[in-house]
This record gives sequence, C-alpha cells and structure tokens, in this order.
Amino acid sequence: MALLDANIVEQLKVYFDKIDEPIELVAFLNDSDKSKELDSFLQEVDAISNKVNYTRKTFGEDKALEETAGITRPTSFTLLKNGKKTGVNFYGIPGGHEFNSFILAILGLAGLGKKLEGEQLEKVASVQKPLNIETFVSLSCTHCPEVVQALNLISSHNENITTSMVDSAVYFDEAKEKDIQAVPVVFINGKVASVGEQTLEQLITTIANA
Repeated sequence: MALLDANIVEQLKVYFDKIDEPIELVAFLNDSDKSKELDSFLQEVDAISNKVNYTRKTFGEDKALEETAGITRPTSFTLLKNGKKTGVNFYGIPGGHEFNSFILAILGLAGLGKKLEGEQLEKVASVQKPLNIETFVSLSCTHCPEVVQALNLISSHNENITTSMVDSAVYFDEAKEKDIQAVPVVFINGKVASVGEQTLEQLITTIANA
C-alpha cells in the first residue's frame, strides 16, 4: 500500500524537478518492521523524480559513511549532496507533522528554501567545534517541526553542525532512558539544550554558546 497520497506525489514532482544538483537519501536499515516501512517510504520518494535518489544499506555495512554522517542507530537515513555529507539526518520515518520537515530539508539543500543572513549567519558560521544535535520528537507534535526545520537550516550553513530528527516512538527505550517527558527535546553533544517550543533566533543563540 502506498504511503504517499497521489496528490502529494504530483505536488512534490513539481518541486523536485526544480532541483539542479540531485539529493541522495541513504538509509541504514536492519530487519525490523520499522526499517521495512522506512525502506518502502523512501522507495516511493525515489520514484517521484530523478532529482532525489535513494540508496539502501544495512546498518553497519558502511561504517565510514555512518561515521562521516554521524549515524549511530538503524532505521535511519542521511541526506547527501554531490556525494557529500549535508549534516541532515532522520531517525525513523518523517511522517505526520515531520513530513514537511523532510521535504523542506531536501528543498533547502537544493537551494530552494530559506537562507540565513546577517547576524544570524555570522553566529552560525562562528561555530568552530563539531556539534551533534538531536531533536527527539513525536510525529503528532505541532511544535516539533518548527524546531527540526530551524536546526536543519542552521546545519546547512556550517559543516561542523549535524542535526537529526529522532522519532521517540521508534526509539522508545532510549527516550525512556533519557527521561523525555515532553517534546521537542534538543540534545547537543548528548546534553539537553532545550525543551519545548523554540524560535530560530533562540536556537541560533543556544548553538553559538554551546
């Protein structure tokens, strides 16, 4: 059964066909049902346009790429541009409210989305050390996409920054271990950096001071 509605596919084709340099989606899967579902989802995205391409790998098969992209869990995927790391990862299937985050990440990396400028760009560019930012979300959360999208935008302007959306339902045990009571929760290099709704400006300040 198709996961993507036919009308959405038609709309995405219009956007994807505007992409100049193809974006590659590389998944790292295991034999779980969620991995199979993610595989089906990304195959459907791949079929929309030759500007967005999907490669499937078994988690642990390409340790060099996993390390470069910052992938640490199966049932995940990273976005590459010209074969290079973009700093944008997703753990789980970006459905529900996070579907827009996924599409905007693709369009943003293709140069078709928002861009930082002025003081915001200066602050983000000033980050010299590697930052691994993970946002634990629920796909039904209405505040989560704004945070995920802002962080993806930030990471696209500094190669030292990697951002990941993590679906708390897929990684339930980990979310429980981290005592996540509400979402979104943003972790920077393993430490809680923010909880709840955040603006782009607030997130930039948090990252610049990390």
